[in-house]
Amino acid sequence: MLHYKAAPIMVTRRLFSSQQLNPIKWGILSAGRIASDYAKAITITDGAVASAVAARCPTKAKEFATLHGIDKSYGCYHDVINSPEVDVVYIATTADHHFEWAKQSLLAGKPTVVEKPMTLRLADTKELIDLARQNNTFLMEGMWTRCFPAMHKLRQIIAAGELGQVVYCQGDFGWKFPTNNLDDRIWYKESGGVTLDIGMYCAQIGRVTFPNAQLKDVRATGTVKNGVDYSVMATVRYQQEDEAEEDGLLQFAVTGAANTEERLVIQ
Repeated sequence: MLHYKAAPIMVTRRLFSSQQLNPIKWGILSAGRIASDYAKAITITDGAVASAVAARCPTKAKEFATLHGIDKSYGCYHDVINSPEVDVVYIATTADHHFEWAKQSLLAGKPTVVEKPMTLRLADTKELIDLARQNNTFLMEGMWTRCFPAMHKLRQIIAAGELGQVVYCQGDFGWKFPTNNLDDRIWYKESGGVTLDIGMYCAQIGRVTFPNAQLKDVRATGTVKNGVDYSVMATVRYQQEDEAEEDGLLQFAVTGAANTEERLVIQ
């Protein structure tokens, strides 16, 4: 059995060396909180710099640029996508606009990182993937946990059979939604709610734990608050390619009602 509990991450600031004369220049779409976190990460990453930001409100874009030391700010997303000073586009708009701006970025030939969830519809995600392949252009969903050393180690442990045949994994993730601010993106009826905000952190564990299995069945229940899903519990069944192996089960709970321990158990 393997237990994992989320822990704080320590980040050490790194400065550009004299050899890094041509850093990768990032363009940011949105001037919200998540985009701000990403801009901070760029400032401590060797070989990277945020060179432009755009928001629907030009004033907010300018304030964001001043805060993060970004040279250019715009009131139109197209200006960032089409800028020759931008090498990579990061999209942190509300999720219901991810598809349209990711598509525009890919059509412009720009490598693109889209904040999770990549889109709200399977067909839209497939279209973006097909477009990226056709244009030979980098496309990635911003699932930072996939890049954690702990996740790489987990894959190694499972592949090596150190746990034996894995048949079940269980996780939880919850944070207290800001009930005093109904203008927060989390309450946005078009693309808010707990599933689209944090559900994928738990859901992805099924693909990591059962990498060669096919999705067989999904069952879920939950509660609603202010018109969006507030707490959700789901059970997912994976069918193994080898009939001799037991089917796998993933069960997880996500909530906006409380800060949970954020644990993962695999057995």
